Amino acid sequence: MTSVRPDQLERTLTEQDTGDGDGGPGPLIATLVAAAVAAVVVGLTSVVHPLAPLGAVLAIVLIGLIWRRPLVASVVVASVVPAMAGLGRDFPVPGFKLSELLLVVCLVPLLVRRLGRWRRINAVDVSLAAVAVFGLVVGVVNGIRGDLELAVLLRDALFPAFTFATWWVVSRGISSRAETNVVLRWVLLVSMVPALLGLLQFVDAPGVRDMLLTSVGSGLQPEPGELTPRITGPFTIAHSLGGYLVVPLLIAAVLLLRDNTEVLRRRGLVAVLAIDTAALVLSVTITTLLWVIVGFLVAAVVVGRFQRGFIALVLGAALCTALFWPSLVARYEQQTTPTSATGMSDGVVPQTLAFRIQVWQNDYIPLLAEAAPLGLSVGPNDVAFKFTESQYITLILRGGVGLLLVTAISLIVLARRSWRAARMEDGSVRAASAAVFGVLVFLPVACLIWPYVTNAGTPQSLFAAAGAVVGLAGSRPEPAVARQLAIRRRLGASA
Repeated sequence: MTSVRPDQLERTLTEQDTGDGDGGPGPLIATLVAAAVAAVVVGLTSVVHPLAPLGAVLAIVLIGLIWRRPLVASVVVASVVPAMAGLGRDFPVPGFKLSELLLVVCLVPLLVRRLGRWRRINAVDVSLAAVAVFGLVVGVVNGIRGDLELAVLLRDALFPAFTFATWWVVSRGISSRAETNVVLRWVLLVSMVPALLGLLQFVDAPGVRDMLLTSVGSGLQPEPGELTPRITGPFTIAHSLGGYLVVPLLIAAVLLLRDNTEVLRRRGLVAVLAIDTAALVLSVTITTLLWVIVGFLVAAVVVGRFQRGFIALVLGAALCTALFWPSLVARYEQQTTPTSATGMSDGVVPQTLAFRIQVWQNDYIPLLAEAAPLGLSVGPNDVAFKFTESQYITLILRGGVGLLLVTAISLIVLARRSWRAARMEDGSVRAASAAVFGVLVFLPVACLIWPYVTNAGTPQSLFAAAGAVVGLAGSRPEPAVARQLAIRRRLGASA
C-alpha cells in the first residue's frame, strides 16, 4: 500500500476545498462570453489608443490562465500591479491606470471561478470592505453635491475599492503554503525592476528619463543635473518609490535574518536586499529610511532575532552611509537650509517639515471643521498648496472623520492579524508576517508626513503582501477536510 505524507494530503485536500479542480463548463462559458464582450468594448477604444485591441487580447489570455490556475491572479496582483501603480492615468482607458485595469482583469475570473467555494470571511475582509463601501458612498455623495471632476471622483471614490480588491485577489488566489512562497518569490524579484529603473535614473542613463516621463507623466523628479537628485523610478515622487520598496525590502531582510530559503536562495535574497536598499537610500526620503529601520527592528523582536538584527542593521547602515555619503549629505544640507517658503531662520527644523507645518496651519486646518461630517464636496481651490502632505488630512477631506476612523480600524485589524500570524505560524509565513507587522507599526507615523495609504506604491505593495502571508495564515479547513487530516495525523503518530 502506497503511503501518503500528511503534507501531501493537506495540499490535495486544500486544493479540492478551494476549488482548483474542474468547476464545470457553465461558469467557464459565462466568463469567456464576458471576456468577449469586454474585448469588443476595449477594441472600440482603439479610437483612443491603437494598442487597445492588443490589450484586449492579452486580457483574454490572462483570464484563461487565471481560470486554469487561480494562483496566477495572486502573482500578478501581488507583484506586477504594485510595480505599475505609479504609471499615469488614461492609458489605455480614459480615467483609469493600467494597474487598476490589470487588477480588475484578475479579479473578475477569480470571483466567478470561486463563487461556489468561498473561504471563510475574516475580520480583515470585513474591515477593508467597510472602507471600500464607505469611501465609494461619500465619494459619490460629494461628487453629486459638488463640482468634482470625473477623474478626481474616480480616484477618491474607487481607490478604497481597489485596495480591498488587491487584498482579496491575492488572499483568495492562494490555497497552500507552497503557493504563498511562489507569490512572495515574485514579489521580491519584480521589486528589483522599479529599483533598477531608479538606479538608472540616478546615473542619468540614456533614454531612461524620457521613458519615465512618457509612462509616468508630468511632475517627474529630479531634473537632469540637479544638485541633490532623488530617484523616483516608475513613480512621480520619491515617497511613492520608497513606500513601495519598504515592503519587499523588509520581507527579504527578515527572511535572511531567520536564514529562511523557502522563498529564494540566500544569494537571491541578498541581491533583492542590495538593489532595493540602494534604490530606497537614493530616494533620500527620511521617512522611508526611518520606516525601514523601525520596521526591521520590530520584526526582529517578533521573530526572536533582535540582537542579531540590531548588529546587521548597524553594519548595513554603516555600509549605506559609506556608499551613498554624497547624496545623504546633500539631502541633509538641503533639509537644514532655511528658505523663504518656510520662514525658518535657524534651520533647526527640517525645511520640508517646516513647510508642511506652514501649509497645514494656513490652508488645511481651517477646512477640517467643514470637512468633518462627509468630506468636501468641492476641491480646496483657495489653498496655496494643492497637496495636503498628510494622510489624516487627506482622509478627512475625502470622507470626513468617518472615513478616517474606518481606515484606522482596518489597519489595526490587519496589524493584529499579522501579529498573530508572526507568532503562531512558522517558516517564510512567520518571517513575512513579521515584516508586514513592522511596516504597519510605523505606518501611523509615516502618514503624518505624507498620504502613503492613498497614493501609488505603499497600499498596493502592503495589502498585496499581507494578502499573501496573512490571508491564508490561520485559516481553518472545512470540517470534512479537517476530519480527514486529523485521521491521517493520528495514523501517522501511531505508526
